[in-house]
Amino acid sequence: HFRRMNAIIALCHFCEGHGPCILFCTQAFHSAHDAQLLMDSAPPDKRLPHTSQGEPESSLESLMQPPPKSSDQCEACRSVTDDHPGFMSHDTTAQISYISGQYPEQPQLYGILRHACVRSLNCEVCPGREGPIVFGEEGGCHTFSYTYNLQDSQARGFSRLYSFIVVMMDRVFLINLWPFFVKHFRTLIDELKSKAEAVFTREQDELKSSHGTRSLRSSLSSMPGPDYLRCIRTNQSERSLVELCGDKEVFVYLHKYFVFLLKAGGQRMTECVVEGPRRTTSGPEASHESTALLDLTDSTADMLEKQVLSHEFHVVRVEGQPSFQTLHQLFQALGIGDFLELAYHTVKGDQVIVRGNDVAMVTSLINVLKELVPESCCRIVPFSQTYKESFVCNFLGLAVGATLPHHVVESEYHVLLDILSPLKSKEPQGAASDEALLHRYKLMVYSGGARNVEQKCPLYLKRLTSLLSGGLSEVLITRGLRALKEEWMNKVKVLYKFSQMGGLDVPQRNDRLQRLLNEVLQVTQEDLPILQNWRSALSKEYKAYLMHSN
Repeated sequence: HFRRMNAIIALCHFCEGHGPCILFCTQAFHSAHDAQLLMDSAPPDKRLPHTSQGEPESSLESLMQPPPKSSDQCEACRSVTDDHPGFMSHDTTAQISYISGQYPEQPQLYGILRHACVRSLNCEVCPGREGPIVFGEEGGCHTFSYTYNLQDSQARGFSRLYSFIVVMMDRVFLINLWPFFVKHFRTLIDELKSKAEAVFTREQDELKSSHGTRSLRSSLSSMPGPDYLRCIRTNQSERSLVELCGDKEVFVYLHKYFVFLLKAGGQRMTECVVEGPRRTTSGPEASHESTALLDLTDSTADMLEKQVLSHEFHVVRVEGQPSFQTLHQLFQALGIGDFLELAYHTVKGDQVIVRGNDVAMVTSLINVLKELVPESCCRIVPFSQTYKESFVCNFLGLAVGATLPHHVVESEYHVLLDILSPLKSKEPQGAASDEALLHRYKLMVYSGGARNVEQKCPLYLKRLTSLLSGGLSEVLITRGLRALKEEWMNKVKVLYKFSQMGGLDVPQRNDRLQRLLNEVLQVTQEDLPILQNWRSALSKEYKAYLMHSN
């Protein structure tokens, strides 16, 4: 579903006689009762209250100011006259109406827009006085502003200051639309500048023909007396944007362009999972897409060892050598006991060491095992000739000749998967299937911790083994594993927010933690190390979001 962009886009102008003023604005209305669209996109605890009846609240008094009267405006401050109804476009597909006029209909929105206008033209300055900038206040409105100048032969300094502003409550949404707004406002500004420059050039040519080679400025500077200059200045009326650009339909064009920005801007942002495992497909189809077919040379291992630590890496494939493609294949090769031991260490964040001579087999096993955890929890060295400490990586592919330190061999926080390659067979190459070739390899699981995972099995692993032993197709297993990880990531988010609660002593916290695990999350005590490890998949930004959300 496309997200609607609840914002106001406006054209602002710095009038030499009246200061900053709103010249033209466009709003989107989704229904007859949707009169405060700008407020709807704010979080519930930060929305400004509706004040359609009664006196405005004291916190809003500074915003509830009426627009200026027409008699107080000059031509430069006016876009449409009082008797002009403005412009309206209706999107029949989305049932949205876009209405443009000089001011928004709601006094509260006028105050917000006026405040942004003043800051855009008076206070917030970008390098060079022309260009884009974003400003706002925590818990309030945020503004994208693009200031620029248009040439005017009658203005002070031969130019007038304008700005386009976009005002909305959603700061993250606004910042993500920065490249979109910069690109399209730059195009619009270039077009307005070309129109104004054409008018400016024509007027200068007319002045040169009537006053010789002297411009208007040079002729005025040669006239004595400041009173005369003040008289000339007073008699010159401020010029409207229509006259400045020489285009009677300039505001019609701006209305159409603003409608495009509101509609297209909302369609650029779609709903997605903020945190959790990436929605990619594992299995035969996906493994083919993420696999690199390489020739096994002496430099292959060196290349893999130098590869950047990441959850994304290339699986080496060698002609004639089999490789594991799915988690279900690994489950069948190990059996339930060794698989549970290996999977338990993997999901709770222990270092997983896969050791073997065949680089293709080692990297394929790491690629399969990393599907058990969120990708943000993976730090991978695909293949190395020497051991890497657990703080460097939690998935390590290791050559057979590499020596493991003594503390690793005896540690319960490391697990070793040894791959014993088969003896060379006299059977012709290609005569045996990949499944038959995989059965010739023997996989051995070692860990320094004496633990019977089958007796005290975490609920996550019980669900996982049920999925793998249920006789389902690879597609269903892939989808089921994805849903299982999404479910556990949601539990992680709840547990993280609970851990940040204050005001409880140790007995109360422990009691509430047990109730949370048993009654709310419905997990066992054995699942707690898994949930704590998966907290590392939450980014700092998302943790901050959780702390401020209800």
